[in-house]
Amino acid sequence: MKYLITLLLITASNNTLADWHHGKLDIIAFGYDGKTISVGQQGTTKTDCTCYPAWSGRYCLDNSRDTFEKEYAFLLSIKARDKSVSINIDEETCKIIAMYEK
Repeated sequence: MKYLITLLLITASNNTLADWHHGKLDIIAFGYDGKTISVGQQGTTKTDCTCYPAWSGRYCLDNSRDTFEKEYAFLLSIKARDKSVSINIDEETCKIIAMYEK
């Protein structure tokens, strides 16, 4: 029973750090710093993102990830084809954790 409760608490805490957001992309932009790629998504209501404070309502790709270039190409493809995408973000920083095409 203790194992089940611990597992549920871990799952609940992980869910508070990340959430899925669904919709088409409004914009893909490079930040003023020349390193950050930010993404605006239709229907997004978050305004407290810290991954790139100049654009606090956008998500950011994490350029330290091994899949960064593939993630950027994926986003460009989504935008070019005007498709919807589901994006999982860290709710505190708004850095993108995972994505899939809807």
